Amino acid sequence: MMRLSLSRIVKRAQLALTVVGLVTVIPGRASAQDPATAPPPAAAESMPAGSLGQGFGETGQFVITSEANVLFTKTNNAGWSFLFAPGLDYFIVPSVSVGGSVAVRIDDTDTKYYAVGVRAGYNLNFTEHVSFWGRLGFSFDQLSAPGGSDSATFLSVLAPIAYHIVPHAFVGAGPFYNLNLSGDVSNSYGLTSLVGIWW
Repeated sequence: MMRLSLSRIVKRAQLALTVVGLVTVIPGRASAQDPATAPPPAAAESMPAGSLGQGFGETGQFVITSEANVLFTKTNNAGWSFLFAPGLDYFIVPSVSVGGSVAVRIDDTDTKYYAVGVRAGYNLNFTEHVSFWGRLGFSFDQLSAPGGSDSATFLSVLAPIAYHIVPHAFVGAGPFYNLNLSGDVSNSYGLTSLVGIWW
């Protein structure tokens, strides 16, 4: 009789321990599998806004530039010339600019040269200090020489790499090409240097 009572008590204790164990283990497993309570994945590291190119090329920026070109004409032994061309550009949307420039050129003759141009550009920031600001435009040129005068229209391509020294100021250099569209003037090409400020 005594043996029967003890076996019932042991069985009931085993059953109670089993139930308690299941009650504590099942919710723990359910919460571990619940995606809502899982910790969020670590956010990928990203560079702060405006760090590339120190913020150059954002919408609404004005840029004042001054270009100094040493160029060589397509015809051999045709001499040299030095071009000074201040310009103003505006970024209408991120990285896309529109603007214009005026130019004055001196050379190894008594020739006088003036030009007015319009252009559109695209800026690509590579690092905090380095960007590419390519521009494509049209210019109307007036040339006066001792033997007469002439006018011409050019399609101009400029491809400078800019180095942003400090925020809002940069220097740059790169190739350019002027394709003659009208007038009795040959194509020209060479290197352009660039200094600019923006705000």
